[in-house]
Amino acid sequence: MNVDHRVIALIDMDCFYVQVEQRLQPEFLGKPCGVAQYYTWKGGGLIAVNYEARDFGVKRGMRGEQAKELCPDFHVFHVQEVNGKANLTRYRDASADVFRVLNANYKLVEKASIDEAYVDLTEDIQRLKESPLKLTIDDFPSTHLAGFTTKTNDERIEIVNKWLKDCESDDEKRNYDLVLGAYLVEKIRKKVKEETGFFCSAGIARNKILAKLCCGFNKPRKQTILTHSDIDHVFDNTPVQKIQGLGGKAGDRVMELFKVDNMGQLRKYSLDALQASLGESNGCWLYNLVRGIETTPVSSRNLYKSISASKNFPGKTSLDTTEKVRSWCQNLAEEVFNRLEKDRAENKRRAKLLTVTCTSATNETIARSCPINEYSIDRFANDAYRILKQFNKSPSTSNIYSPAITNLGIGAGKFLDSVNSRSIADLFSKQTNKSEQIISTENTINWQEEDEDEDNEQEETITEKPPSPPVISPVKGDFFRKFQKNDEQMKTPAKIETKPSSSSSITSFFSRYTTNENSCNSIPEQSDDRYITCTKCNKPILAWDMPEHEDFHYARELQKEENKNTFQPATIIKPTKPMKRKNEKQQNDNHTLDAFINKKPKNQ
Repeated sequence: MNVDHRVIALIDMDCFYVQVEQRLQPEFLGKPCGVAQYYTWKGGGLIAVNYEARDFGVKRGMRGEQAKELCPDFHVFHVQEVNGKANLTRYRDASADVFRVLNANYKLVEKASIDEAYVDLTEDIQRLKESPLKLTIDDFPSTHLAGFTTKTNDERIEIVNKWLKDCESDDEKRNYDLVLGAYLVEKIRKKVKEETGFFCSAGIARNKILAKLCCGFNKPRKQTILTHSDIDHVFDNTPVQKIQGLGGKAGDRVMELFKVDNMGQLRKYSLDALQASLGESNGCWLYNLVRGIETTPVSSRNLYKSISASKNFPGKTSLDTTEKVRSWCQNLAEEVFNRLEKDRAENKRRAKLLTVTCTSATNETIARSCPINEYSIDRFANDAYRILKQFNKSPSTSNIYSPAITNLGIGAGKFLDSVNSRSIADLFSKQTNKSEQIISTENTINWQEEDEDEDNEQEETITEKPPSPPVISPVKGDFFRKFQKNDEQMKTPAKIETKPSSSSSITSFFSRYTTNENSCNSIPEQSDDRYITCTKCNKPILAWDMPEHEDFHYARELQKEENKNTFQPATIIKPTKPMKRKNEKQQNDNHTLDAFINKKPKNQ
C-alpha cells in the first residue's frame, strides 16, 4: 500500500490513571481528581490530573496539598504500595482491557504506551469502500479538523460538514480515506467506552507522527483529523520539540543548527543542507517530515519489549549503605519476577537478559546486563547486587556504598518464545528437514546466512526490515537456529552431493558443547565476578557464555526424557564378515543419540 494512502490513528486514553481509580470508586466521577505516588511530603507528587481539576489550575507535578489550595474539592487517589514501591498492576490490567477491545476489531494495533495505541486503518477502509456509505455530520459527533480552531460546537459542525461535502465532490477523492478513517475511529472509541468505561481521544492522519501530533489538539473525548493540505499551517505553529523524535537533545540540536523554533521554519532548507548538517539518513528523514512524509509502519506489537521496576531515592533517602542496596535489589527483583511469571503464563515467552541501571549522587548513570539463567527472586537480586558492587568505591570491608544511589532499576528483556511444549525429536527432525532442503551452491548458503543475521538483528533492534528471501528458515522459538549456521559453515559449500543425516546434525551440536565443557584447563578464582557456577555440573562458566551452556544441559535433559518414551534399545547385530570398514562401524554407532552420547573415548 502506498504510504500516501495510509490512514493511521493514535488512540490516547484521557487522564487514564484517574479514570482507572474512578472506575473503582464511581462516586468521584465528574469531580476534580488526581493520582499521587506515595504518602510523603505535602500529599505526594501528582502523576495524573483530570480535566475537571485542570480548570482550577491544578497541574501534574504539583503536590497534593498545593492542588487542594487551588481546588478545595480536589480528591487525591494514591497509588498502591508494595514493599515500599509503587504498584501499577491495576493500571496495567486496565490497559489490557482496552487493548482487548482494539485487537478484537483491528488487525494492526501497536502498543505505544500503557494508555496509547497506534491503529493502521488502511485495509479496513479499503473493505469499507466495497459497500459505499452515505455519511452525514451525525456520524462525526466529536470530530475536528486540525487546520481550524473552533470555539463552539456549532462552528465545529459547520466546518466539518463543509469539509465532508468537499471530500465527496472531489473527483480525486484525496481525503475520502481520512473521512472513512474518522468514521471508524468514532465507532471504536464508542466501543471502548461501552466495554471498559474509559473515554479516549484520537488523532487521524497519514502517518504515526502526524497522528500523535494532532491527537492532542482537541481533548478530552474528541478526535482530530490532520489532512495533507493543513500540514504547512499546522507546522508553522508547532515547536520543534513537540514532534515525536525531536524532543530533548535531538530537538535542541536542530534548533541550534538551523536557528529555528517551529517546524515550518525548516521548510526553507534544502535536502543537501539538512544532510550536510545531520547526515544523509537523518537529513532525509527531517526533509520529508517537514513536508508531512513519514513511512514508519504500524507493527502489530502488543507486548512489552522489556519488563522493569525502578525507584528514585532523592536526598536523604539515597542508598548509601550496602544493606540498603541489597534490600532494594530484593524488592525490585520481586516485582520483576512476579510480572515475568505472569507474562510467561499469558504470552508463552521467557526473558533471557537482566539489565541493571542506576544513577549515583554524582549524576553518573550506568547500565549493565547479564544473562537470566532461571526465574528466581533471589537470583535476580544477587545478580543485580553483584553488578552494583563493582561500582562501590568504598573498601570491601566497609558497609558504606559510595557514591550513593539516587535511582535504581532492574529490567528483563530479550524475550524468546517458550519451547517447553516441543519434544526434542520434533526439534531435531525439523532441523534435519531444513538441512536436506539446502541447495548445494555457494550462493544459496550465503543467502541463508544473511537471512539468519537479519533475524538476530531484529532481536536487538526495533527497526522494521523488508521480508527476507523465500528460503527455509530456522525453527522459530528454539535455540537450535543459532547453531544451524555454524553447522553449515563447517561443511564444504561448493560441492555437497549427499544429504546430511540426522545423526551428523546432532553430532555437530553435541560435540561442540561436549568439547567446550571439557576444555577448562584452569579453575577461576571464586571471587572472579565474571564467572557463574553452573547449578547442574558445578563448573565455573563465563557469565556471557551461560545461556548457551544452560541450553546444552536443557537439550540433554529433553533428549533423555524423549529416549524413555520413543527410542527402543538398539539391537546390535554381529557382522557376518570378519572385517568391517571404519566408516561402516561409525554408521552403526550413530544409529541412536544414546550411542553417540555414551560413546567411549578411543583410548579406552
